[in-house]
Amino acid sequence: MAVYYEKNEIGKGITLTRIADPKYKSNIIRIRFVTPINADTQGVNALLMSMLVTSNSQHRSRSELSKKFLGLYGTSIGAVWGNVSDYQSVGITISAIRDRFTIGGEVISEEAVTQLLKCIFEPDLTDGRFNEKYFSLRKQELLDNIAAAVNDKRSYAYTKAREVIYKGEPAAVSDLGTAERAAMITQEDLLKQYDFLLKNAVIDIMVCGGGEIDSAVSLLTDAFSKTERGDVPKICYRRASPVKAELCVAEESMNIKQSKMFMAYKTSYEDIYVNKVMACMLGGSAFSKLFMNVREKLSVCYYCDSYFSDLKNVMMIESGVDTSNIKKARSAIEAELDAMRNGDFTDDELENAKLYICSNFVSNYDSEWDISGWYRVQDTRGTAYTPEEVCEIVNAVTREQVTESAKRMTADTVFVLKAEGGSDDE
Repeated sequence: MAVYYEKNEIGKGITLTRIADPKYKSNIIRIRFVTPINADTQGVNALLMSMLVTSNSQHRSRSELSKKFLGLYGTSIGAVWGNVSDYQSVGITISAIRDRFTIGGEVISEEAVTQLLKCIFEPDLTDGRFNEKYFSLRKQELLDNIAAAVNDKRSYAYTKAREVIYKGEPAAVSDLGTAERAAMITQEDLLKQYDFLLKNAVIDIMVCGGGEIDSAVSLLTDAFSKTERGDVPKICYRRASPVKAELCVAEESMNIKQSKMFMAYKTSYEDIYVNKVMACMLGGSAFSKLFMNVREKLSVCYYCDSYFSDLKNVMMIESGVDTSNIKKARSAIEAELDAMRNGDFTDDELENAKLYICSNFVSNYDSEWDISGWYRVQDTRGTAYTPEEVCEIVNAVTREQVTESAKRMTADTVFVLKAEGGSDDE
């Protein structure tokens, strides 16, 4: 499937990527600010994005701005944030129907981008302060989001496991920081970070969808190319996490019914697609070894999945188990990985994993959101492969490579969020 892809630098540390396929009925524009993770500013940056999408200098209330975007054929705007390897990525996204599908071909893309740019470059400020009402509301939303992460036990367990796995690395810091820091965020913090991101963050602009949006893209290019810039960090997303000197086993008790176990393996094997095939065969599908043997045959866990994080060179095995079965589950999981190391798998298992992976890759063409996410991931690897090109790489993976990948996986961390009884809210 042909998709137009182009990436250009339009300013110091500012790139604009365009992805187009005429089958899509809308366009999305995503502007991300990327900086090294800093525990002190994680929540500040996320709160700032929430403030910027609430109002701007022209539409100074949430209802006014929402009404404006609704009048543009239901154009939507939202804030995004999250960690990518050792970096925090925060930003704003809008989604708008293509001009050719409006009544009479009305051009709405230019006005949608104009409002987006106002949110970024002309925020709702009075005497150097953001709207106090929205500041209080959005700050409470941030605190609620942090609290909600604790209520989702599987997500909370992953966050705690990550702290242990990546101890001493930026990746150990949670996406939104701590509730204690969030509660102390001030107006001055927001304004300071606003200036910092515009001047010092890597700015990644992506326009993806059906295309035919040249005039709106010109507005983006003109606005960001004139932005005053300072020192901008060089981003290198792929930073392998060092293997600990000895296996780290840690646990935390919680009043839940089902224990959550995370087993992290780190590797020096550099071929990310071989590692992904191996992880898929081990526990990445319903026909994987962990699913068929550990979950179904032995019945020692409720779920048991494995996946490979290529940016940190870490394979994670995640399972939900009864506390009484933790040791059994861990031993059974280790036995299946040993089987992979010994080449104890069939050619059919290898081919089924390849088919499964490639099917998922090609499905990224299903929507503009999916294909934009595909190329965002490609960008973190310094590549711009199409799904078909990656499928060719995956299909060329051999038994010997898979076995070598498994052999190079070194046990690094076992973290258990241990159940102490009670109910699980999953």
